Amino acid sequence: MPPRPKLLNAEALKEARSDVRQSRDEKRLRKRENTRVSLVQAAADVVAAKGIEGARIDDVVKAAGFTRGAFYSNYSSLDEVLSEAIVERSQALIARIEEAIDGLEGDVTVDVLMDLLDSIRPDARSMYLITTEYTLRRMRHPETPEIPVATREEFTAALSGIVEDLLARMGRRPLVPASAVADVVVLFFLDSISQEAASMPSASSLGMQPQDALRLVISAIIRGLSAPLDADDQAAPDLASMDPAILARIASTC
Repeated sequence: MPPRPKLLNAEALKEARSDVRQSRDEKRLRKRENTRVSLVQAAADVVAAKGIEGARIDDVVKAAGFTRGAFYSNYSSLDEVLSEAIVERSQALIARIEEAIDGLEGDVTVDVLMDLLDSIRPDARSMYLITTEYTLRRMRHPETPEIPVATREEFTAALSGIVEDLLARMGRRPLVPASAVADVVVLFFLDSISQEAASMPSASSLGMQPQDALRLVISAIIRGLSAPLDADDQAAPDLASMDPAILARIASTC
């Protein structure tokens, strides 16, 4: 006869049961995390396609492949899941930019920067859509939850570090806070995305296409808001010293 299995003592049995419970808890946690990831992705895609006023929770759960019950066991509203989507996508965008920068070889030039911006354009466009929708939502409905301040500060700090790194690799340093340089670049980059979507020149007086105008502006930002690393301290040049074409470009977006 085969030997009888050895019985576990009380302590070993308790430990075995604990391991089973822990395994079940981990599986439930993974399932919940996967559900939330799918809902966040679906919410961002639906809002980007329909706008937040046109999006419905039914649209989100259908896109994610879940039920309304699954949605409400994780989120209380579309605003909540979209807020989380903005946080997640902002972090993913920063990671995407840092990855692209780490892959740069050789000298960093304006053309290299333009290629970098082109590489993140699809992600930036998606981010622009959902953040704009959420901002409009908060303007219409002030009770809508605000994006966590810490997330905005982390995003700004990350962009500032990226700007300083890129300028240093170009042999330059910012003459104003790096966050200000980042803000200006982001402003015109997003403007080029919106104008490109509208299929119209963003500097009509110059007859320029959005990306051509953006290249001109990026060059001006670098010249006007940074200086060579070995240059003496100097104040940023005033508008009177800027290229008239740049002034026309700025005026066309105001």
